[in-house]
Amino acid sequence: MNQVKQESPLLESTSLGDTFQRLRPRLKYVLSSFRVPAQDAEDVLQEALLVATQKWDQVHNKECWLIGTLRFKCAVYWRRQRAQRVHSHDTPSLERLAKPQPALQEREILLLDLMTLTRELGRRTRAALWLRFGYGLTHDEVAARLGYCGSSVRKMTVRSLARLQRLAAGRIDDPPR
Repeated sequence: MNQVKQESPLLESTSLGDTFQRLRPRLKYVLSSFRVPAQDAEDVLQEALLVATQKWDQVHNKECWLIGTLRFKCAVYWRRQRAQRVHSHDTPSLERLAKPQPALQEREILLLDLMTLTRELGRRTRAALWLRFGYGLTHDEVAARLGYCGSSVRKMTVRSLARLQRLAAGRIDDPPR
């Protein structure tokens, strides 16, 4: 009985070319599972193989290392793609689309002025305005919190905003509520 001893694939060949040929289907699977487009898949694979040629003699489990390196390169590929999408937009065109924001100090001053103006309003009116515009609640949500009808909150906010505009313009002509 002459038995032929089969060697394990790990001991059979340790050259990069042989390992690559043996792992080719698994490497294709990794590329497809990361959904790397076909036009970029070869570049990602070449990057992994380039690193492999540099470190091949230092690696113990060559198959696992090559697959892991390819996975890492696929993740890096998608990070670069996301970064390119962010940086690919023209900065001047984005600035034209963005609303100009006041400086932080200017914003704080405006907020203080607004708080000073709202002190001239009644407590329930001030509460309704802060709930509506400060917290972004709808008229119906403000009405539910304060125990009013939705339409009355709508009327109250319109009248209060008009009064605030008159106060800001310096024309105080009606008594506080």
